[in-house]
Amino acid sequence: MNRYPVIPTVLVVTEGLTEKIYLDRFRERDAGFNLIVKRSPEQRPEKILKFCESQIAERGLNPRDGHAAYCVFDTDYTPEDKLQYVLDRARKKGIGIILSKPCFEVFFLLHFTNNIDSLASPKDAKEELSQYLEDYSESKDYWKKLLPMQQEAISRSRRFTLPERFNLKKCPNGTNLYELFDDFTERKVSR
Repeated sequence: MNRYPVIPTVLVVTEGLTEKIYLDRFRERDAGFNLIVKRSPEQRPEKILKFCESQIAERGLNPRDGHAAYCVFDTDYTPEDKLQYVLDRARKKGIGIILSKPCFEVFFLLHFTNNIDSLASPKDAKEELSQYLEDYSESKDYWKKLLPMQQEAISRSRRFTLPERFNLKKCPNGTNLYELFDDFTERKVSR
């Protein structure tokens, strides 16, 4: 029996539409992996993780075959103990967590500025972002506008690392989205 090599799949489950629209743009031909970006039907981190786990099982994704799974969500409106539970459970299951504080828009802001420490809420981030992206809306695709500055945003995002024990008050604003970019890049290079 002739067996074809398995093309690895990277499953990304997002909290919101903004993340899905942006991350869907990473699907490209001949990347060496399949990218599936799904929006979770529920937006609480524990529900996003549960949905991700069900998608892994449904699709038969196994890390030993080169597959990977990530959950992408924000810290806004989530109690610290729930975040810690999700982080611990995801680590045990081998699921990557891409976390943004206070919200995903902080990554968009990093395309333009490194000054994100004063953002106290998603509303603050979106108001700040509207200075750079006129008429900012969570449902618009900003890929073409952001692409020329993407490497700068990735570089700036590297200052944010996901701690082992999460302390929401002490954790700086930022995102570890660079981890997903690093995974994509490594998969393309190693083909």
